[in-house]
Amino acid sequence: MNVMGKIVDFDNDHHEMPGKILEMGLLPETPFKILFQAPFGGPLYVEYGEEKSRVALRIEEAMYIIVEVLNENN
Repeated sequence: MNVMGKIVDFDNDHHEMPGKILEMGLLPETPFKILFQAPFGGPLYVEYGEEKSRVALRIEEAMYIIVEVLNENN
C-alpha cells in the first residue's frame, strides 16, 4: 500500500472518537505511512511519528482521522 501523509484534524462532531487515538500519539501534524491493510477489510497497519511507532487501526477508528495524503505508490 505504502501511502504517506500527515494527520490534519479529527472528525469528532458527535464525541464518539476512541480515546486511544490520542493516547497513542496520533496528533495533528503527525506524519504517517500506511504499511498495509489486512485482508478482507481488516485493520490498517500504520507507522507514525519520528520514533517510527507502529499500530493497527480498525477502519472504524481510522475514519475519525482527517489526513493529507503526501504521496501514493501502489
